[in-house]
Amino acid sequence: MFPRVTLLYRLLAVCVSVTIIMILLQSVDDRINHKPLTYLPAYVKHSMREIDSYGDQGIGNYSNATAQVTSLTTMHPPVNPHNFNFVVNPTTFCSSTRPEYVVYVHSAPKNHKKRQMVRQTWGAKSVCNKYNMRVVFIMGLVSDQKVMNTVKLESNTYGDLVIEDFDDSYRNLTYKAIAGLKWVSKYCSDVKYVIKSDDDILIDMHALMDQLNSTEVKSYGTRNVIMCNQWLRMKVIRDKSSKWYISKEEFPDDFFPPYCSGSVFIMTSDVVQRMYWASLQTKFFWVDDFYITGLLVKRIGIEHKRLNENYMLNARAAMEKFNGDVKHELRFFHVRKLVDVYKMWNTLEKNQNTSCSDCYTWTPPKFVNSTS
Repeated sequence: MFPRVTLLYRLLAVCVSVTIIMILLQSVDDRINHKPLTYLPAYVKHSMREIDSYGDQGIGNYSNATAQVTSLTTMHPPVNPHNFNFVVNPTTFCSSTRPEYVVYVHSAPKNHKKRQMVRQTWGAKSVCNKYNMRVVFIMGLVSDQKVMNTVKLESNTYGDLVIEDFDDSYRNLTYKAIAGLKWVSKYCSDVKYVIKSDDDILIDMHALMDQLNSTEVKSYGTRNVIMCNQWLRMKVIRDKSSKWYISKEEFPDDFFPPYCSGSVFIMTSDVVQRMYWASLQTKFFWVDDFYITGLLVKRIGIEHKRLNENYMLNARAAMEKFNGDVKHELRFFHVRKLVDVYKMWNTLEKNQNTSCSDCYTWTPPKFVNSTS
């Protein structure tokens, strides 16, 4: 009997010891998880302050954003901190109307006519109201004060410009792309889909909305989705006379891994937020299409859904392909001439049998009297 009692006491002592150790570990863990803000790295404190301010703007995925900052505490300080500020910022653009879709359009300060084209065609107020959609234009700054004065007037008129204080140049397109991700993440995240476009693109918005509500697209789910025209084995340009020249030092491989055409791509809102946070930990690369839809998409661990049959990116053949699209498969057109965009949009509106009160109506000129 005595050996058994001794063994029982030993087992009891072990159980008590384990319990005490678990309580102590939990106490330490609680102290770590509730570490005061002053003990966190500066870049994490800044991110947390940004997220705290999101609540004032009615952010929908506050918990997701907070989780992103929590993960930052285990990372090194940002390798690509994107230290730019919004100088024109319609902070209540989405919180006041709660849209289902938001489109952010890459534009340049001088491209006023292209922005007007969007506002008068697929981004017209009546189209936005029909689909509960909002459209904003993302850009940086230029040194031409006359251009910036025009932009200021335009912003006061329409309230749909988002401007960050980076130099708006070709080699800085990646900054523009990150600015778009950042703005949508902070001020317009509570949406069904986020659509990125360029300002020289015509979108058949009616057909696109039908597609986004189709059984096939719904089967993709509401998270981790990016749809686009996917490029495979795109060759890296080594010709030094080309504006797309990339040196071996910048990118050693001869072919890019899969990425999307930057003309238009569509994402669920969680992808936008995750790509923005991933950009802080991904070294800057000036080829924005590849950086955003190649490097960042790979980093967050998702795959592209191909919509290649819906794109016509040859600007010279856009009108011809549009008129010959008997199967009505095309959704996105890169169009060189604005007059062609208006004509194409008029056709799309007539096919819908809808009335667009604020859309531009193109009337062919009765005569052309010009020697130039």
